[in-house]
Amino acid sequence: MVNNPHKIAHRWMTLILLGVIVVFLRVLWELIDLHIFIPQSPDYRERKYDNTYELLGLRGRILDRNGVVLAESVSGREVAIDAQDPALSNPKLDRDSMPIELAELLGVNQEKLIEAYASGRRYTKICTITDDALIHELQRRKDPSNTTNRIAGLSIATVKSVRSYPNGARLCHVLGFVNHDGDGVYGIEQRFDSELSGTNGMVHAVYDGRRREIRSRRIDEVEPIHGNDIYLTIDNNVQYIIENALSNALANFQAESGTIIVQKVKTGEILGMATLPSFKPQEFNKHFQDEWKNIAVSRCYEPGSVMKAITVAMALQMGIITEHTVFDVGTSGVWYYAGKPLRDKVYGKIRARELLMQSSNIGTAQIGLLMAQPAPQKGMPEPNELLWRSFNAMGLGRKTGIELVGEEHGIFWDYRKKAMWNKLSPTRIPLGQSISVTAIQLVNAYATIANGGYLMQPTIIKEVRSHEGELVRANPPNILGRPLSKEVSDKMLDLLQSVTGLSPRGTGWRANLPSYTVAGKTGTGQIPVNGHYNHSDYNVSFIGIYPATRPELAILVTIEKPRGSVRSGGGVAAPTFAAVAEDIGRYLGIPADKLPKEQKKK
Repeated sequence: MVNNPHKIAHRWMTLILLGVIVVFLRVLWELIDLHIFIPQSPDYRERKYDNTYELLGLRGRILDRNGVVLAESVSGREVAIDAQDPALSNPKLDRDSMPIELAELLGVNQEKLIEAYASGRRYTKICTITDDALIHELQRRKDPSNTTNRIAGLSIATVKSVRSYPNGARLCHVLGFVNHDGDGVYGIEQRFDSELSGTNGMVHAVYDGRRREIRSRRIDEVEPIHGNDIYLTIDNNVQYIIENALSNALANFQAESGTIIVQKVKTGEILGMATLPSFKPQEFNKHFQDEWKNIAVSRCYEPGSVMKAITVAMALQMGIITEHTVFDVGTSGVWYYAGKPLRDKVYGKIRARELLMQSSNIGTAQIGLLMAQPAPQKGMPEPNELLWRSFNAMGLGRKTGIELVGEEHGIFWDYRKKAMWNKLSPTRIPLGQSISVTAIQLVNAYATIANGGYLMQPTIIKEVRSHEGELVRANPPNILGRPLSKEVSDKMLDLLQSVTGLSPRGTGWRANLPSYTVAGKTGTGQIPVNGHYNHSDYNVSFIGIYPATRPELAILVTIEKPRGSVRSGGGVAAPTFAAVAEDIGRYLGIPADKLPKEQKKK
């Protein structure tokens, strides 16, 4: 019997069709199972069809007053070496050249990579990178399909964020840094850590059989929250000017360290705060912890003769003296009180102007004794009470409240702690000995003299904004008190111009500027060691206010332990002030109040 060929073909077609239907139903079932039943199944996680991953919440930026980025966080990759990678056993790989090639790509030390490959460890961190082009190149070089110049053992993992400081070490003590745990340390990074910190988001995702995310099937999603941006009162260009000048001064005068602060006298805003030596925030672990501290707010020191301007100002304010009061400082250059000598380079009878211009120790000590007398008529019946309250009203002996970590009170004992005061104290404190202050306290006191007598709270924060740019918090000027009258303020500005005058020369004549009048004072403070003053080491200072006829800025310069032939405030700090003040004034567009010499002749 012969089979009908048509029946055979029909049977085969039926079988094929049934097979296709079975395969289709199988695929359909897998899709239904994947999209409907699997997410509801109790063993869903065990079947590895889902996973969670983080969405990066970036740390907020720190910017200068003009929006220049000083610190920011970006997503990055951590590069590591897996010395146990099986591919390293491939005899075709040139293991000797791989560390050298990778070192050139990453810009790191070759020895570090050679050691990592030889360590046998599963994971040795090399560096963190943020450059997309470099990340792409590294991924290409680690791809197993790359048979020409593959780098085996290379591991590239996503990290939470990378903190970047575009200007390197500039402003490092103000900014602080972020440690390896992502926490802010010192400076603005620590003070505003909670506002700067971002919050990571999360995605609970579903994947297909090829481990591709099915976005339409996300189980849960939480958006990341980026940290707020902190805008400083600092001007990046002003900071550049003062750091360069300070670096030159330390080199020229062979000094150990130094500080320059630029403050707007009417608002208390800090436009620049430089302290050297510095460090790179991204390499903080290469420096000792003491090097991280901002000495402009955390180091207390005896200020020397810059205190004399504060003494004269408060004596005028309290009615203890007038500008015409005569002080007889003698002709021998030495004055004894309580059995101790006080030496001077000023002789004869002087008034407040000569006292400040030539920086008379004896004249200032005599003012201190007058201020130390009980003043019951002023409500201050105790000895030393008026003296203490006067200086305290100018912000000495207490924190200024600037928004930086580690600010010190200074050392200025309350008059009621009688054991801390002796007979010499009223003759030494007014001329800058037996009292310790911070640089920020001093420049703020001079700003008070400059602005009509208002004690402003120094500030380094302009405003806080969200990641999207919305204003979170403004920071308006804050008046802490008014220890001086407008009349006394104006009188002090006049008297202090004599210090920087060229004819006759005051101690600060080197601070004289071509375009601006300057009111200021020099200081050469001896450094106490084991209860005695070191006669070779000094903290030398100059604080200048300008333009003196309509003050805008106060600038403090303090240099610690200059070692050259010149070691005075007038010889070291005053010219450093001049090196920055003229440029800053022109950059900020402050109108000149001195006519050029050519115009003067006409």
